[in-house]
Amino acid sequence: MISDKKSVQVLVNLCEQYGIQNVVFSAGSRNAPLIISFTENQFFNCISIVDERSAAFYALGKAQQLKEPVIICCTSGSAALNYAPAISEAYYQDIPLLVITSDRPAKWLNNGEGQMIDQVNIFQNYIHHSYSIPSDLSNENISLSETEINSALNNAKAITNNTVHINIPFEEPLYNMIALEDAYIPQYSPKREERTSLTEIEIQYISRKWKKANRILILCGVLEKNTELNNLLKQINENCAVCILTESTANICDLKFISCIDRTLNLINENELINYAPDLLISIGGAIISKRIKSFLRNNKAKEHWQISIKSEPIDTFSSLTKKLDISPLSFFSQIQLIEPNFESNFGDQWLQKSFLAQRRHEEFIKQCDWSDLKATSIIIDTLPDFSNLHMGNSSPVRYIQLFEQINTVQYNSNRGVSGIDGCTSTMIGAASVNNNLTLLVSGDLSFVYDINALWNNHLTSNIRIIVINNSGGGIFRIIPGPSSTKQFEDFFEVGNNANIQQLVAAHNINYYNACNEASLEEALPKFYNEQENKRPAVLEIFTPKEVNAVILKSYFESIKDNSSAH
Repeated sequence: MISDKKSVQVLVNLCEQYGIQNVVFSAGSRNAPLIISFTENQFFNCISIVDERSAAFYALGKAQQLKEPVIICCTSGSAALNYAPAISEAYYQDIPLLVITSDRPAKWLNNGEGQMIDQVNIFQNYIHHSYSIPSDLSNENISLSETEINSALNNAKAITNNTVHINIPFEEPLYNMIALEDAYIPQYSPKREERTSLTEIEIQYISRKWKKANRILILCGVLEKNTELNNLLKQINENCAVCILTESTANICDLKFISCIDRTLNLINENELINYAPDLLISIGGAIISKRIKSFLRNNKAKEHWQISIKSEPIDTFSSLTKKLDISPLSFFSQIQLIEPNFESNFGDQWLQKSFLAQRRHEEFIKQCDWSDLKATSIIIDTLPDFSNLHMGNSSPVRYIQLFEQINTVQYNSNRGVSGIDGCTSTMIGAASVNNNLTLLVSGDLSFVYDINALWNNHLTSNIRIIVINNSGGGIFRIIPGPSSTKQFEDFFEVGNNANIQQLVAAHNINYYNACNEASLEEALPKFYNEQENKRPAVLEIFTPKEVNAVILKSYFESIKDNSSAH
């Protein structure tokens, strides 16, 4: 059976033909034609999550792992607005979401109808493509609507990972059904293009500039783990003029890559910074976390900055962009790896020597570091199970983890599109639903409580582990300059957390562990990770001293800069 609404018949049929299989609903009545029609078709994997904000982040986590569009579908009115945080994150992180909002007929807008707002192009500032399908698909407009829905689904499946919105108003009755064989069959019009090679003119230009540059910096932002790309970059890195900087979210790993940018930059004196600035900057991947590298590259601009990305819009993060190449990093580096390398430069070795020295001082400090966020993070990193799918919460956790060498067997993820704390848990739970590996979130206490409805979910999997570092508020505001010097600091910036996390976790029937020092953390972690002991998700709450954390972090950076191990 399927809804008697032709708009639904067209949409459901085409979603199946385009292979868009996963659907996350939130309960409602106006979206009843869609709920019934998708769930009646065994091709689709449909689940229901009540909280629309959590549902959307859950879908985002799923799409992140599957690398394909996931549908979210809700009723009319404010329900759609609750999707906004996750949609903006998907938009800036290049994760494909297909957003379907149900609506009431336009004639009732601003005429006293309940549960109705203006939903046409409602996400206009952070959506790639938006469509509004007519309420009644008569013979006159059925062809136009087919074209619109084909366009929407082509954009959702595009190589550029678009976020797409379809708004459909429904007249009552909402629950009338017809036999599937009587449903309207739309025309399927797929289009999928990907540029895989550089032009001859581009190759000549790139080769000329590449050979001429003595200082080439390749900066890697958010990327999926890709062994082929990783190996290509290792070959490229044999060029003495090349230095490769990676963040944990880049999932690019090698002993000769600089994976801890902040601590390495901290070791470079101001009067020698110019010697580490590139002639040619090549940026790949998504957002960059490190404020230090952003500041360094903005103040020491490269003569040439090439952005390698299939995204349609150029992103000039360092105010120095000279060329945008619409091609994947894998395709780009495959075609330039044979360019004759420069063996006379020492640019790569310069960076590497600083990195090795920073790593040695890092290890010396961590060995005798007092109990704190930093010490707890070091223990977490040391005990991560192989092949974990690690999600890093925003604010403090992701920044602390960036200070530690990447682990090649670990997949690193973080919501760094908009970098909000609001949906980190829901995103991780969505990712865990389609990933059999242990999936771990390291979260701050405010972020965890903010997204507590992530646990109000009937589809939690046993591979979910959540570490909550409870430093009694927004610890990031003790780290960044400014907030702690104001009289509003405790009440308006740090905002202490009085929620009882143990009770919140118990309310959702989830296993709970805690630790308050180094010994108790080392004792709790094996039990926390144990799959036999935890047939359901588990939460480990780690208590750290909020007054001490920022002091120790400051001492950490001073010890690297001054070759001191004081703490």
